[in-house]
Amino acid sequence: MKAAHRSQVPAERVRPTLQQRSITVRYIWGDLVDAYAAQDADTVDEIWDDVISDLDSDYNAYAHVSSVGIGA
Repeated sequence: MKAAHRSQVPAERVRPTLQQRSITVRYIWGDLVDAYAAQDADTVDEIWDDVISDLDSDYNAYAHVSSVGIGA
């Protein structure tokens, strides 16, 4: 199924676009990589919950993500 372009979605069904956010997570990076490598989804979720609570915004807006970018 092909996704509809945003302009084709009826106005009452359009969700507001979330602003891109960034946060530095160097302090937990090693723990996150270790948990991901061990396929420990519970620990990854716990770490992510801690990270998004630091964003100081709507928790539900960031509880589910489609990608994570890594910058150096």
